[in-house]
Amino acid sequence: MEGLKKYDFIIVGNGLAGSLLANELLNKGQNILVFGDPTMKSSSMVAGGMVNPVTGKYLAKTWLIDELFGLLFDYYRGLEREFKASFFHQTGLFRPFANQESKVNFLNQIEKHQLQDYLEVQDNPTDYSPYFSVNLGGMYTQKAGWLDVPAMLAKIKEKLLEKESFVESKFVHEDLMLDNSGFRYNDIFAEKIIFCEGFYATQNPYFHWLPFNPVKGESVLAKVNNYKIKSIVNQGKWIMPLGNDKIRIGATYSWHELDFEATERGRDELVTNARKILNIEFEILAQQAGVRPSTKDRRPIVGEHPHHKNMFVFNGLGTKGVSLAPYFVKQLLDFIFIQKDINPEANIERHYALYS
Repeated sequence: MEGLKKYDFIIVGNGLAGSLLANELLNKGQNILVFGDPTMKSSSMVAGGMVNPVTGKYLAKTWLIDELFGLLFDYYRGLEREFKASFFHQTGLFRPFANQESKVNFLNQIEKHQLQDYLEVQDNPTDYSPYFSVNLGGMYTQKAGWLDVPAMLAKIKEKLLEKESFVESKFVHEDLMLDNSGFRYNDIFAEKIIFCEGFYATQNPYFHWLPFNPVKGESVLAKVNNYKIKSIVNQGKWIMPLGNDKIRIGATYSWHELDFEATERGRDELVTNARKILNIEFEILAQQAGVRPSTKDRRPIVGEHPHHKNMFVFNGLGTKGVSLAPYFVKQLLDFIFIQKDINPEANIERHYALYS
């Protein structure tokens, strides 16, 4: 072991999952090294970053709604205080009723699913006109907003660099050597390793067997002169206020063409849908695409490799990554440090039967 640089943890990947884990471990006094590959495009860098407790046309409560939304606002505000920066925006979210039929349906769903703690019906929301048609009213979610993921990741990366805990390099899985006491990688030794590779986990020889189901998403950035709306507005597609007359319009879903290339088809879909709900003109400034690390059962995959002790995965955060990440960072670290069980719906053990 002489001549090796020794660490408590190696973390592979510095997107949302890897960066939040790294920051927590540093704050616990752990000696860590994060591998971030600048040549690999990251879904975290183009993420809309939205948090919304009630989603879909049937007003489904987000899975683990009380646990997630009881934690995430304080968590991200705590990070803002730590880094003396602003990147979390609790804007609220407004859904205008598209027609009388959908209004009746949504009102029934609120009652059926007991969503009164999360949704407020607004009959005369004049603040949204003339930008949107709101003559039928709508529903407002106060516990919604968005995280500027790239801004937050940049702050965490600065800290990692300052602590000499970051290396800008591709991690070559074939160079990882396993032994009983830990992991050797070139001139590095670590007791534990956590893979947080997002979409790229499909190419990881230790975890490629997991049932990932990546989904591509596109969004556009646009300019609306004198845009005064402070909340996200959602009616099929969402329109997110970024300040300075800029908005983000999202998002598309595609399980094919899993790449980071913006498409004309994606742009047309977003623009067409935005014009249906936004009553004023907008100018497209840019378009972004990413591949979300989703799974077949739409649950994260968190925990220890079935065969290699102290090798962990933190992945599958999918479309709700910003909402899920704080809770499951804590779940994984509690599992590692105090052997506390991970939520069974997210625990990698549910997939052990697939390993061979």
